[in-house]
Order: sequence, then structure tokens, then C-alpha cells
Amino acid sequence: MSVDNFKPTIWTREVLFSLKNQLVATNLVNFDYQGDITNAGDTVRINTPNAISVDDYTGADIDFETIASATQSLEIDQAKYFAFNVDDVDQAQANINLMQTYMVEAAHALAKTADTFLFSSFAEATHDIDTGNFTSSNAYEQLTEAGKLLSESDVPEQGRWVVIDPAGYKALSNDTAFQRASALGDDTSRLGFMGMAAGFNVFMSNNLPIVSGSPDRKQYLFGHRIAITMAEQINKVEATRREAGFGDRVKGLHLYGKKTVRPNALGVIQVDQA
Repeated sequence: MSVDNFKPTIWTREVLFSLKNQLVATNLVNFDYQGDITNAGDTVRINTPNAISVDDYTGADIDFETIASATQSLEIDQAKYFAFNVDDVDQAQANINLMQTYMVEAAHALAKTADTFLFSSFAEATHDIDTGNFTSSNAYEQLTEAGKLLSESDVPEQGRWVVIDPAGYKALSNDTAFQRASALGDDTSRLGFMGMAAGFNVFMSNNLPIVSGSPDRKQYLFGHRIAITMAEQINKVEATRREAGFGDRVKGLHLYGKKTVRPNALGVIQVDQA
């Protein structure tokens, strides 16, 4: 059987590589609690330490506080699969470019689904910039406002990011304040990475959330990697013979979950849609 020659390790690695190169949102989160994922429904435990207090030293006895931590759960609640027919696995694997094309297309579909899922975390964002527009006259100013909100929440300056759509990037590029900043040294590439502006790594995506209303509003997203943690795994990629007809089937399973641990490190810029 041709499926006996299918090499799951090779093609699992190919899907994972392609997936990571097409996911915009994974640039925005951390994987600090990745752990071991074997099945949907697994739970990753996140221990968040409490703050340590600072007291005046007077030469008297020192008081030692008891350290403690809060526990949160990251649920692996997403199980997404791809499945397609192949006339002959042997023939497809012999044509490496053809099989890679299949796997890249599968990874692209998984990435779009995962991006949309991760972007849904912004329903929990603390900060909301509600001007209703993002134009060449105010784009850079809105980023500086976003930076101010994060700074007021003690979010680190290094590693901040913002995600906008193509229209937003055009507006930002035409903002004279951004053009002056770029000339002074902002960098203007990772997938979706468009450079830097106002202290933010700027990413572009077509998968940003839209909130229905009158009018509909697209949410440009900003924040820091400390806000959201994610765990994921390409659990299986395997081939089987088709029960009817002649040929094989290839399928794969992507398991993942997310947890917003620092909502004050997230924000949205509301943009009205025509």
C-alpha cells in the first residue's frame, strides 16, 4: 500500500513550519506555558506570582512575607483538522513540490482559523480608543495614544505591537508624522511585519475582528506579548486508503488554546467601516 511509505514526521514538520510562517497572531502572544499537549481538552496550569512588597529598613527585625501565586487554566479547547484526497501518496511524495503545496495550503487554512481565534481575545482588552477612524491625519497620533495607555498600565516598552489592515497601513504610511519618524530611524520583514511606528512593531492582517453595528466597526489591535499565552501542537498528520475508488487520504489535526493573562496589556482602536 502506498500509505505504508507515508512519512508523517516529515509532513508534520512541513505543516508546522508553514503554519508558523503564516500565522500573524503568534507574533503577538507568548508560549511560556506550552507544556505537553496530547489531546483536545488538556489543561495547562498557569501560576502567576503575587507582587512582592518593599518596606523601609530601620535596623529592626525584618518581616518575611509568605509568597503565593494565583492559578489560571489554559484550556486546549480548539481542535481543527484538514483532510484531502490524493490519487497516490507515493506519486505525491515523489513530487516534493506538489506535496509541499498541499501542506502549505493546509497550513494556510489552519493559520487563518487560528488567527481569527486569537484575535477574539481582544473582547477582553482593557483599553479602547474610540475615534471611529484611522486616517492619514491621525493614524500616528492614535498610536502614540495607544502607547500612553500601555505605559500607564506599566506595560514594557520593548516588544509592543499593533495590527492594522491594508487600509490602515496606507493611512499610516501617508501620515506626515509617521514619515518624519521613519526618516529619523523607525524600521520600515516576519510575515505580516511592516516596520515600526511610535514604538510599536506594526503588523498587517486581513483577519481582524469586525463588530456588527451601525456602522460596522473593525478593531485594530495593540498590546504586548505578555498579555496572551498560547499552547499548540500539530497532533497528527497521517494517510489512509480511501474506502471507495482508488487513492489515498491525508489528514491532520491542530490542537491549541489561549488564555488572556494580562488584559491591561491589550487594547483596540475602533475604525468605522463604510
